[in-house]
Amino acid sequence: MGVTVNKGAILVHRVYDVAGEIDLAAAEKLLAAGAPSSRFSLRTDTRRAIIIKEAPLQVPLGREDLKINGGLTAEVSAKLWDYGVISVTLELPIPPGIEWAELVRLADALEESDEPDALAQRHRDALKSIVTPAMKQASDWGVAEDYITYIINEAGGVTGPLDLLEKADVPSLLLAESKEKLSRNSADFIMENVLQYAQGDLAVIDWNSALLVEPQDQRDVADVIEFSLTHLMEFRYYDDKLNAKLDLLYDTIEGKRENTWNFFRNFYADIAEEASRQYIEFSEFLERIENSLKTVGDPYLATVFRASSHQFRFDDWRKNISRKMDNLAQITQMLQVEVNSRRGHLLETIIILLIAIEIIPVFYDAFR
Repeated sequence: MGVTVNKGAILVHRVYDVAGEIDLAAAEKLLAAGAPSSRFSLRTDTRRAIIIKEAPLQVPLGREDLKINGGLTAEVSAKLWDYGVISVTLELPIPPGIEWAELVRLADALEESDEPDALAQRHRDALKSIVTPAMKQASDWGVAEDYITYIINEAGGVTGPLDLLEKADVPSLLLAESKEKLSRNSADFIMENVLQYAQGDLAVIDWNSALLVEPQDQRDVADVIEFSLTHLMEFRYYDDKLNAKLDLLYDTIEGKRENTWNFFRNFYADIAEEASRQYIEFSEFLERIENSLKTVGDPYLATVFRASSHQFRFDDWRKNISRKMDNLAQITQMLQVEVNSRRGHLLETIIILLIAIEIIPVFYDAFR
């Protein structure tokens, strides 16, 4: 007997950076006239409780029909995060009794389809247009972070989560690979990331998707994965912003050095000030990442967050951003030295001119 999924859901996430900050209280008031909203919270079981420093604003957005797999209906919702992120989630019910191979083909179809992107972008734009007054430094960065979470509540043909790992091709589902049989090495690599809290549940977290076995239909693990996904979005955003800032600084420095005809004009003071401001902004971001999550009681959800962080390569992003911040700091120091040098040269020139003004009449009188 093959493995079937009798009850479950697929969460399709799209995460966007839309602003430097979002005032959630102001956004809640702006949304009050339209879609109802509420402050998001995880369940309060102290054994697995998790505290998010600033709880996001959760907004239900109704149902949408997709043409994928002959037609699916998605329950759409969004969360607004205070650090300028909007995450849109499409929740699709898994067809009851679907065989595992068919579920893998459905996963492949979801990965290949452009419908989720278009639908999520439309809802993002609609939300953004409403809450723009609550945003600080609104941006139109066109990059989205995508992720899919497969949640299984009831399965047939297995005796439990560990039996599911033995009988079902979990790696093919997580990679949405319905056309090729994965190598042993590829499958083993994915299966290294298995977490379990109780005997009846299971989490397999990969960089692009996750499988959760949740008999009680708990969503805490899925919510923590989404939470870490928003942090990945912020890492990507600031890394891209740093690249743009460093490139601009390099080009500006090179261009100003070529314009040597105007010696007395200070081209570097504004650049040094902007670089210093940018460095402070990136430092605040890294500090916020470090302090955004606190856990109490059993650290299972913190373990999930660390596992997600590992899959999303948070340490690599952090090191990369830190290295570029160091470069930014060095450039700032270099520019400040250049500013001081030019000021010194200007003062020396002024002193020489003043001395000349005093001496020239003396020589003129002496040789008259």
